[in-house]
Amino acid sequence: SKGTILLIHGTAPQNIDGQIPIPEINETIPNHYLALPTYKNLSRELNELGWDTVRYTRLGVYQTKVNMDEYSKTDLNNIMNQLKEIWSIIPNNKPKIAFAWSGGSVHLLQLPLQGADGIIILGGIATKRTEVYELSTKNEKELSRLKEYLSKVLSQEGKIERTKMLSNDMSHGRFYDENNLEDNWTYLKEYQKLPTLILHGEEDEDVDISQSKVWGSKLPKNEITTIIGKNRNHIYSTTKSPQDMNELAGTINSWLLKR
Repeated sequence: SKGTILLIHGTAPQNIDGQIPIPEINETIPNHYLALPTYKNLSRELNELGWDTVRYTRLGVYQTKVNMDEYSKTDLNNIMNQLKEIWSIIPNNKPKIAFAWSGGSVHLLQLPLQGADGIIILGGIATKRTEVYELSTKNEKELSRLKEYLSKVLSQEGKIERTKMLSNDMSHGRFYDENNLEDNWTYLKEYQKLPTLILHGEEDEDVDISQSKVWGSKLPKNEITTIIGKNRNHIYSTTKSPQDMNELAGTINSWLLKR
């Protein structure tokens, strides 16, 4: 083994393979990356390149279903307790790497990264989740409606049950917790010497590509490498090959070997 890579999930309730095990969602998006075993495929590719990988599920997420009563309790504290425990038992005698996709970048930077040998962020959130939502809107009318909705949700903090689901992805409690954090890039300030790889698909429709430029511009003293994948989407695959994780694994491996 060259070392160990922890694969941190995005925002959605993904099972150990990276799929959302909610049948009615998967039926509507059968070829979408959230309906496919992307983390299983990425793990296989990384394993073949000599890296051990660590995968996990969150509270309430099972291989073939999501128990929303349990999953609604996954606030930021619950998620971070789980990740910190996993991170603490990954061996330190070989390179110890953390990979985070999408909204998982928020959780990555809440970890104690003093023992990390490198971190990788794919399609990540550099500022705040609310700003990412606003950047994903297509026109002024849509943006105005979104801002009005977000303002209403944020004004209800402390007045609504934290376990009430905001969407299939997260509870109100988790949304409030993450919104109350500082801009995500600020948590990298104390890790100037930590090798950091920022990956972003040129055709990412979920997290605006402008987020990938924030890291380097805000943290000029950090050791940051930014790679923009041409014709790549939010999970760094293509619409023609949505399950192909070969290029992503190869890019990760090449960067790690240079470190």
